[in-house]
Amino acid sequence: MKLELSVSKKPMNRASGFTEELVFAVVDLDKADSYPRNFVCLLPKNLQREGNPASKFPKIYGKESNRIAIELLTKALRSQGDLGVRAEIEKRLKALQPKPTAKCAICGCTFEPIKFGHFLQKVCKTCRYKGKSQQLC
Repeated sequence: MKLELSVSKKPMNRASGFTEELVFAVVDLDKADSYPRNFVCLLPKNLQREGNPASKFPKIYGKESNRIAIELLTKALRSQGDLGVRAEIEKRLKALQPKPTAKCAICGCTFEPIKFGHFLQKVCKTCRYKGKSQQLC
C-alpha cells in the first residue's frame, strides 16, 4: 500500500458564522490515480480515544494507526504550502505525540504530571490528596 494524505477545504455553516473546515482523506495510490476511486478513509482529529473508535482509521490499521498517522502528516507537512493547512497539520502532529509520564516520589506509581510554571508535578494525585487530608486532622 502506498498511502498519501489528501487535504481539502469543506465549507461549514456554524452558529458563529461561515467557516472552512479541513478534511484529511487517506488515499491509496496503488488502487487508482484520481481521488474518489483511491479513497480509503478519513483521518480523524483525535486518535487517542479509548473504547470503541468512531472512525474507521483505527479499525483499518489497528495498533499501527498512530505511527501511520504521524508518517502521513509529516509527509503532508513537507509538501503543503498553505499556511492554514500547515498549522492544522502541526496541531494534529502535536496531539499525536505521547504525553510525558513521571514516577511518584511517594508511592512510585506512574502518572501524567501537571506543569506548575516551570516545574513538573512530582507527586501523584492520590498521594497529594492523602497528604492534604492528614494535615486537616
